[in-house]
Amino acid sequence: MTAAAEQLGMSQPAVTKTIRKLENDLGAPLLERRVRPFRPTQAGQELLERAHELLAQAEALQASVRDIGDATLPTVRIGLIDSFAATAGPGLIRAMRDYAKNMTVWSGISPNLGDDLIRRKLDFIVSTDPMTSLGGVERHIIMQEPFLLVLPERMARSIGEPDLNSLAQNHPFVGYSVRSLIGEQIETHLTREDINVGETLQFDGTEAVFAMVSAGLGWAITTPLCLTHGFAHMPSLSALPLPGRSLSRTLYLVAREGEFGKLPKRIATDARRIAQELVETRVKTIAPWAAKEISVG
Repeated sequence: MTAAAEQLGMSQPAVTKTIRKLENDLGAPLLERRVRPFRPTQAGQELLERAHELLAQAEALQASVRDIGDATLPTVRIGLIDSFAATAGPGLIRAMRDYAKNMTVWSGISPNLGDDLIRRKLDFIVSTDPMTSLGGVERHIIMQEPFLLVLPERMARSIGEPDLNSLAQNHPFVGYSVRSLIGEQIETHLTREDINVGETLQFDGTEAVFAMVSAGLGWAITTPLCLTHGFAHMPSLSALPLPGRSLSRTLYLVAREGEFGKLPKRIATDARRIAQELVETRVKTIAPWAAKEISVG
């Protein structure tokens, strides 16, 4: 009951009340409550199986209706991770106006957007979380990009060839919060490389990370997409290949499977086109060596 409440965004008593009402309406108990954990009765199992069939038919009908012609949807709700929202986001939203009359756009960190997709607060998300542990979703790869090192310009000139161990021992590390997937991925990489960072500043957003490094307060690990987000700080920064073992991340378009017909593929295609334009116009200008390591599609 608690897990169902969390997934549905309801209170646990509300879920219990809903189950009781179903049992009263159907005239049969649906859960065997004398065992722990609860399990479906024979009537409950029958309802579960038939409900799956009916929901699948409803989703297929919805998808087929949406695929008729080039119909414009009344409302589309999409969530974008911050680094994508601030860079490729405007181009993607402009393209989506061709098939959405109204749009709700949220930005944030991947775990929060994934929760909002599951709870049906969002229809699509662009995220680094493929949500592989969750059934009933479809995912389309947008791009894969490498991680790179960012140093204050003065620090880059003074140390010559960078070494992560030396940087960690002698300078503060400016990182993404481990509440975000990018922060978690970077922390896992540093642990695997046996890099013990001392003083650490952590932030949820790229803008704050770049502002701190630009001010000479430490060094950071980031990606080309994030680099274009912090473009205004580039005159005081130096972007370099990540020393040691390579590291990369993948961005996906994720949607609930079967609910929107061909629309997820269409959004993913638009997102790839915008991402490629960004690589050509921005990344090649500020880090041409990194642009060669980016894979779109």
